[in-house]
Amino acid sequence: MSSTSRDTAFRDFEEALAHNADPLATGAALHDLAKTLIGARLFTLTAIEMPLMQVRRVYSSHPEVYPVLGTKPIVLDDWFEAMRTERRITAINSAAGMEGQFPDLDLIRTLGCNSSISVPIMVGNELVGTINALDEEGRYGPEAIARAADLIIPATAVFLILRRHFGV
Repeated sequence: MSSTSRDTAFRDFEEALAHNADPLATGAALHDLAKTLIGARLFTLTAIEMPLMQVRRVYSSHPEVYPVLGTKPIVLDDWFEAMRTERRITAINSAAGMEGQFPDLDLIRTLGCNSSISVPIMVGNELVGTINALDEEGRYGPEAIARAADLIIPATAVFLILRRHFGV
């Protein structure tokens, strides 16, 4: 990716936040930025609600199959704890690696996705949400993981906007 396209993507994101009154459009702006930086066919943002032990979808690129405000229970596994305590970006880069990790794997595969990346977003020592991007097999290697870290500050702004909007 050229530095010009990267710079343009960040400027477009900033413009979308500055001039769009619809809070859900902030998620779309972050999705556009993620498509440029790391690639993302399926893109969701989930707010973490530790007191309720659930995650709540606050943005979805595919709302017809992954609706906004859909919830799932938090699974306190090693992956979740690494995000919450180490702020670890986690990637699965193959169809085989995704086996057993997603209860909706058949649906994910119908969207052409065989790799995933999750980026934790922390505010005030609290995991407030995650970026969840999925794409073709092999998409999220070491370079994509490094570029995914560039999404953390923009995503923090988006989560703060969406938390205020949804009250989560």
